[in-house]
Amino acid sequence: MTETTWFWIGTIGMALGAVVIFAVSKRRTQDEEAHTTVHVVVTVVAACSYLAMAFGQGGRELGGRTFWYARYLDWTITTPLLLLGLAMTALHGAHRRPALVAAVLGADVLMIVTGLFSGLSDDPTHRFAWFLVSTGAFLAVYAALFGPLRREAALRDDRRRRAYVRNSAILAGLWGVYPIVVALGPHGAGVITATTETGWIAVVDLLAKVAYGLVWSRDSSRITDDDLHRDEITPVPISDHPVPTNGQRS
Repeated sequence: MTETTWFWIGTIGMALGAVVIFAVSKRRTQDEEAHTTVHVVVTVVAACSYLAMAFGQGGRELGGRTFWYARYLDWTITTPLLLLGLAMTALHGAHRRPALVAAVLGADVLMIVTGLFSGLSDDPTHRFAWFLVSTGAFLAVYAALFGPLRREAALRDDRRRRAYVRNSAILAGLWGVYPIVVALGPHGAGVITATTETGWIAVVDLLAKVAYGLVWSRDSSRITDDDLHRDEITPVPISDHPVPTNGQRS
């Protein structure tokens, strides 16, 4: 297959994924609605990125190679959103530790932007230097996922804890493929062709955004079921003193 074919596969896959995720996801609570919105936006943005590349846009010729910067524009938006979804699960609301959330999202954006600088560098030394900086930021994101965020998730109910542990492992595992593919591709060691690189990235993108979004939709629904059930069976505390009515004081 050609690179363009892979771009069209990515476009159609992401667009269909957005529709399916929206159709199967529920929006019974604010938390559930937030997760649905995150994953629909992620797939829509990715579909637009792949469509641009399928049209031959979002790329730049550098030393006989085409560098598709549209991918990095996509990742600058979508990867922080995916991390935000994980943070909301671990913290049961990202507002609980805003500094931690900001640090994780900031490290992620730094990782993508410095990866963009690496890809746009003609000089191999500059390219490798930026790749190292991007890898450092990438490791910082991993450290947050498996460090403070995981500890926060351990403080939540069992369903949230298990969902965070599973989903963070899935996302971290899939994201770990990206730097390896880039390092082996035309912008790195040149071991694999541009078409092979594009195919690998498209497959991992679909898994990390569509498949992962569907897995998370299932988990979000189960968490909300537990929350709603808990609200139904938790007795409402009764005050020892009657509540004043008609403006009277007790």
